[in-house]
Amino acid sequence: MTIASITPYPVRMQTDYADMTLFFVRVETTDGVVGWGESCDSFGISYPTVLARIVDDVWGPAATGRRFPEALDALDAKRRSVARTLGFSHSAAQSLSAVDIAIRDAQARSAGQSLSAALGRVSERLRVYAGNSHFLESRGAAGHIALLTPLLERGVSTVKMRIGPDWRTAMRVLSDLRTDLPAIDIMVDGSELFSVAESLEMAERLADLRVSWFEEPVPASRIPAISRIAVASRVPLAYGEHLFSTEHMLDTMDAAAISVVQPDASICGGIAEAQLMARTALGRGARVVMHLHGSPITIAANALVAAGTPGVDLIEYPFHLSPMLKRVAPEAGFDVASIEDGCISVPTGPGLGIEVDTDVIEAGRRAFLDS
Repeated sequence: MTIASITPYPVRMQTDYADMTLFFVRVETTDGVVGWGESCDSFGISYPTVLARIVDDVWGPAATGRRFPEALDALDAKRRSVARTLGFSHSAAQSLSAVDIAIRDAQARSAGQSLSAALGRVSERLRVYAGNSHFLESRGAAGHIALLTPLLERGVSTVKMRIGPDWRTAMRVLSDLRTDLPAIDIMVDGSELFSVAESLEMAERLADLRVSWFEEPVPASRIPAISRIAVASRVPLAYGEHLFSTEHMLDTMDAAAISVVQPDASICGGIAEAQLMARTALGRGARVVMHLHGSPITIAANALVAAGTPGVDLIEYPFHLSPMLKRVAPEAGFDVASIEDGCISVPTGPGLGIEVDTDVIEAGRRAFLDS
């Protein structure tokens, strides 16, 4: 069985947060088996046509017409060959991630097996942490609690809040939130917005508020700056969504002493690379949790990586996407109502273990083309 086609799918879909663009890849074999993959840049792909062009020009030609094992080997060889010209970060890594996930989905489906057969499986359920995309300063503590309540009522006890440019106001809201939710584990995402000086001042306040980690206070590319913050901060620093390979992660860990690593299969080059990143980080003594921000395709891919990696039992849950999650894969069990005791179930079906509604994806594709 060989790969007959690799088709990029830029789409536009409405969520509770925004009218978002996303990027999917569809792989079809000569026997008609279809696999789906997805890329992520954390808040929807801003330029999905760029990713589509890379798939059409680089990754697609390398894998099309090949059998499954050879296709993955060819992608790895192509990745190495273009590293000096195209590079391997951001769009290059994200686009390859979608192709890799789609090929592995099709490969496992053709064998009638879950991807867990290759990844291993140590967990049937994963704890989720609520990923809140609304800046802390956008509303008061009561407003944030209103957003979080549906998850708190379903047993979610860990939440991540984002700090925007008005960080002093955000700190006041966070202090109120800590008072109102004394037993909830809170993390904070800096969204790469701040200077070293601002980050250090924030880290002191976050430590006093018992925040569990401070995520991306400065851009991931600024390793010396990360190191300065990590040395002084009483709060662990977290990075991952802008670490595009295990090598990139190791360079960052060696130079900057980050202690929380957040792999994402839809960012770092695919499923095998995400698991390698997770296992390597665990071996270095880091805490590992899965990052994600996307459709059920991304959730399934990262859930399978986590479920196959001892020591990883926590996965991000962007709850503001829940209505879209239900539309794209109605039976996947990834909507808010499917969370039980703060956990989601790991898919067990063939491939990624979920069935997507192709009519919904096609409608999103048309919406993108018409926009």
